[in-house]
Amino acid sequence: MTELKLVPARRRDSAAWLEYFRTNNEELLELPWDAGAELSGADKQAIAASVQIFQLGERSEGKHLSRSAKLYAQRTGDHAYYEAMVLFIKEEQRHARDLARFMELNGIPVIKKTPTDSVFRWLRHLADLEMSVAVLVCAEIIAQVYYPALKEATRSQVLRRLCDQIIADEDDHVAFQSQRLAILRRRRPRWVIALVHACYRAFFWVTAGVVWLGHAPVFRAAGMRPRDFRESCRDRLEAALRYMDPRHPEAAGA
Repeated sequence: MTELKLVPARRRDSAAWLEYFRTNNEELLELPWDAGAELSGADKQAIAASVQIFQLGERSEGKHLSRSAKLYAQRTGDHAYYEAMVLFIKEEQRHARDLARFMELNGIPVIKKTPTDSVFRWLRHLADLEMSVAVLVCAEIIAQVYYPALKEATRSQVLRRLCDQIIADEDDHVAFQSQRLAILRRRRPRWVIALVHACYRAFFWVTAGVVWLGHAPVFRAAGMRPRDFRESCRDRLEAALRYMDPRHPEAAGA
């Protein structure tokens, strides 16, 4: 099983994040598409349904999130944050596009809807910027655990390289969005932050349980036991919560 490193500490304001996203788009890994359809029958059976669901999760126009970020920028004058958010959404769409291309190569159809995805989208559309970002970060943390497992679940050169790119992107996505939560919460009392984090942990672990049950074939194919999954989720969650805490040094700009 591949060792999962923690989110690296980074301190960036909105302008620096905007520059990061611009630069990242120009420094993407080259994917070996010429390798073609590489999945064996057993590998395809293990990952197909799971990849369909995650590809759907990455595939969002981000209209509500973009609109909320734009209103926030107009209210605060932090226009670089809105521009960075637009590029963040484009990165998520790139993930979806590349996963769809991989799926097409291997005869895996794209799906349009699942109950879990519908719930997450409903929650994001129902909420303001803070809640939308919090729900999004939950999914991004899960992705930090899922994609390393997906990489190890098959021998596909294309999928392994694609996972490398997504893994690198997701680490910064979690830091970017979590640091914004710290900024949004910076004037709240310590006890309120503690309560919010307690509720967030509960929400996250319910989500993680659903993900394990729905994607166990991928995790097992990667050699990941339930205990390994829990430990990886815990490490990623606690790292993200540090970014979300306005009083923590890693909460840049807060």
